[in-house]
Amino acid sequence: MKFRQIRSATSIVTFGGRRFLIDPMLSPANTYPPVPDAPVSGQGNPTYDLPCEVETLFDVDAIIVTHWHFDHFDDLAMKILPKNHPLFLQSEEEAALAAEKGFTDTRILAEEGSAFFDVFLYKTPCDHGRTDPVTLRAYREMGITEKASGVVFASHREKSAFYLAGDSVYFPGIDDTIEKFAPQVIAVNAAGAQYPLGHPILMNQYDILALMRAHPDPDVIATHVDGVSHATVSRTLLRQSRQDRDLEKLHIPDDLEELHF
Repeated sequence: MKFRQIRSATSIVTFGGRRFLIDPMLSPANTYPPVPDAPVSGQGNPTYDLPCEVETLFDVDAIIVTHWHFDHFDDLAMKILPKNHPLFLQSEEEAALAAEKGFTDTRILAEEGSAFFDVFLYKTPCDHGRTDPVTLRAYREMGITEKASGVVFASHREKSAFYLAGDSVYFPGIDDTIEKFAPQVIAVNAAGAQYPLGHPILMNQYDILALMRAHPDPDVIATHVDGVSHATVSRTLLRQSRQDRDLEKLHIPDDLEELHF
């Protein structure tokens, strides 16, 4: 398999002979204002420009949107992505929203697995602040969902599963998923984002450390690090943590860097 970091949560995963565009946030820097009532690491969102020509991201077999937040599926992506590409979403509700935007091949991620050629995609649980009453209230006031999902990729063409943990703090559902599927590569969204201030909704460097101590065998990719205004973790900070903790299996790719496993 291959994992190519694009920007923030946006990446391209090559698995089982198929290419998947993950969580496309394609807008130029500062298209959106900073996330309110949260840490501020930039003047707006995204905090910097896409590092490649947007059209180069269209050469994929399918698109996966883990949840309907602007930093995972923004207005520009909804406008310019090819409407006939298979688009996997976490729910019927979000599939209906995508259909309203003109997407003609919407598919639902399922816990029991969704087949795509030689690849099976399994929807996995996340805690993106859904158990924090303060965050939950803030989501509802903003009119956005608290629901988010991860995805496990499995295929007879690969030696092991790949686990895209999605927007989540470290919670027992992640341990359960790792124990069930035994992935040898795990990508974690690690910006340490908070919403509102002081209320984590993504993993930070300490969550990664705890995960890797509990599950020392898999390689771990830190994605969704820079690029959003409510982040508290940078690549520089993570690399220092990796060095301090001797986390040899932690990978922190630069934008446009491709990792091969």
